Amino acid sequence: MKNILIGLIVSLSSFHACGGEVYPSLFDVQIGKPFDHPRGQENKDINRPTTQFRVPNYGKTSVLFPEYQVSYLNKNYSVSIVTAESVSKSMTECMHKKEEALKLLKPAFPKYSPTPQEKSNLGGSNEFSASDENTYFVLQCQQSYGPFSTLRLQFRGVAQDKELKDAWNAFFNK
Repeated sequence: MKNILIGLIVSLSSFHACGGEVYPSLFDVQIGKPFDHPRGQENKDINRPTTQFRVPNYGKTSVLFPEYQVSYLNKNYSVSIVTAESVSKSMTECMHKKEEALKLLKPAFPKYSPTPQEKSNLGGSNEFSASDENTYFVLQCQQSYGPFSTLRLQFRGVAQDKELKDAWNAFFNK
């Protein structure tokens, strides 16, 4: 009985309760699965192939990313993209935040390593993947047109990228 209770506590430790509702932290959202929240599919955007919403983050990652955005395909409610951003006063500060993010990402995703540019799903650098995983992520600092820099972390799925492309092509070619 003691082992069952410990297992239950461990399995729930990566989820947060807000007003009695439990939802995953940034690193625990699963690409290709429905967003794990009792109201995760309410208020879907019926005029487009995807729905996006913002989620308050918690835990270790919330220091860098206090919130994240989820995008899911309306046809099957599967999460296709998860994006978190943090604005910095300078590129130097952004690069420091990137190093902090990498310190959190490495233990959470130990099989992932930098993707060679020629194998990149998005055709750029700063991508991390594992050969046997559908999910990959991009972590990069970007200079905006304004005076600030943005650290952007985005989780995506290879299969979901194709589904997104097909859904948006069908939407625009009606």
